[in-house]
Amino acid sequence: MYRKILLSIFVFLSFNFASQAVEFTKGDYYIEIEGKLTKKKEITEFFSFYCPACFKQEPFMNELKSSLPAGAKFKKIHVDGMPGRDIKIEQSLTKALVTADILKVKAKIIPAIFKYIHISKSKFSNDKDIKNLFLNLGIAEEKFDKAFKSFSVSAQSKKMQKKTKALRQQGFTSVPTLIINGKYKPVTNKIKSMDEYKKLIIYLLNKAA
Repeated sequence: MYRKILLSIFVFLSFNFASQAVEFTKGDYYIEIEGKLTKKKEITEFFSFYCPACFKQEPFMNELKSSLPAGAKFKKIHVDGMPGRDIKIEQSLTKALVTADILKVKAKIIPAIFKYIHISKSKFSNDKDIKNLFLNLGIAEEKFDKAFKSFSVSAQSKKMQKKTKALRQQGFTSVPTLIINGKYKPVTNKIKSMDEYKKLIIYLLNKAA
């Protein structure tokens, strides 16, 4: 009898939970932006190293990245033009992100830059300050110089700027902003928890066109 009661309670709770599952409807939980749907699953985060919210949400972004299905990609696009910031330094930080990607040291560089700005309260005055951060983390000077000054870094940085401009022209200027599969932008007004936010992102990632 005791087991039957427990089973009944479990079935009731399971049904009740399922009935309260959130339906991620268009307009309420996501919108479609201009642009083509990507062929492969991907999440693109538009962020700024100067953005306090981006800094605070970085652990969540890492968690999200680790939970992606096989074959899906997580991309970070560094934006410039933040209020009160030196755009030349912002553009150099974009190059630093691309450089770190090429040298396969993003896991070191991204948290280091965030810490430099938000924890240490330090300021980047020029490219040498950025270079010193790489060197302090054990990246060889020759490797940094070769990558940072390369055509590839310059081209990828300009591509990030172009994508940022295209997004801003649609009226989306805040960071961090996530774009899923090049087409879907989550709407967070009704999101009640980070877990629900993650479920929404995964839903959009798996959403058919």
